[in-house]
This record gives sequence, C-alpha cells and structure tokens, in this order.
Amino acid sequence: MMNCVELAKKYNQFQIDIGQGLETNTDHVISTLFSKSFQKIANGETLVADRNGLKDQILICREEAGPWTIDVKEVEALQDPGRCFIRYQLVSEKLGGFDVMATLRSSSDGLIEEVDEIYYQTANISSL
Repeated sequence: MMNCVELAKKYNQFQIDIGQGLETNTDHVISTLFSKSFQKIANGETLVADRNGLKDQILICREEAGPWTIDVKEVEALQDPGRCFIRYQLVSEKLGGFDVMATLRSSSDGLIEEVDEIYYQTANISSL
C-alpha cells in the first residue's frame, strides 16, 4: 500500500499525463488511484463529489484549458500520516499560469480520498 507522498506523486503524474494528452487508460488509473468516495475541492467549492465524477471534471478542464504542463515544486508529508501537501505550477495553453497548493488525504485502503486545492492565476494567456 502506498503512503500519502507516493500517492501525491502518482496524482501529479496523472495530471501531467492528462494535460499532455498521454493518459490512454483513464478509467483504470482513476479506479486504482482514487477511492469510491473521493472528493475534489477547489477554492472551497466541491468539484467532484465521488470518484465517478472525476473523469468528466478533468476532461472538461482539459478541454477548457487546453494542453498544460505542471512543474511540481513541493510534495511534503504532514504530521497526520494520511495527509500530505502538494505545491505546483500549472501553465495551460488557453488559460495561462496558476500556482496551486493542495492537501491530499488518503483512505485507510491506500487510495486518494480527497484533494483540497487552493489556486490563483499567476499569468494570463496574453502575458505568456
């Protein structure tokens, strides 16, 4: 079973692959990385209420943002062994650049239970 930091690294790679259009088996990755009760929260708003909603959310995001790259700045364990912290910079073709900070919570069965992100735009597309 993976620890939280290992899960965070897999999550980052999943996002990189989606952003670059490299993920060919999205359903399999989602079912092996995320718990059924997975939730994704961004800036206080629930974007995904369970694992079944993740694929649509991330593919709609990819369509709206265009291809993206992710530069991971930090992946750190927190005091709670079931939580970790991720900080990365995302630069998308259509929407520009964003700094993202997230906490990731793992479930007792070693899957991602929750991603709670706070992000802000660092550069719009006209300044890139």
